[in-house]
Amino acid sequence: MSGFVEQIRLAEKAAEDIYFAKVDRELIESLHKRMQAEKKSFQASDQRGAEARAKDSPVVMKGTSDGLR
Repeated sequence: MSGFVEQIRLAEKAAEDIYFAKVDRELIESLHKRMQAEKKSFQASDQRGAEARAKDSPVVMKGTSDGLR
């Protein structure tokens, strides 16, 4: 009789393992999508920041020996 109980326990554990493996894969996929979206957002904001810094940076004056005025 204990062999039957052990088989039922193992079957239930296998079903549980399969369920949680599926949930884990879904969570990992969601995390990867979120990280890609954040990376794209960061790259876009970094590009906007670089453009703003280039716009606001002082222009080096020609004809000065040290480039400063």
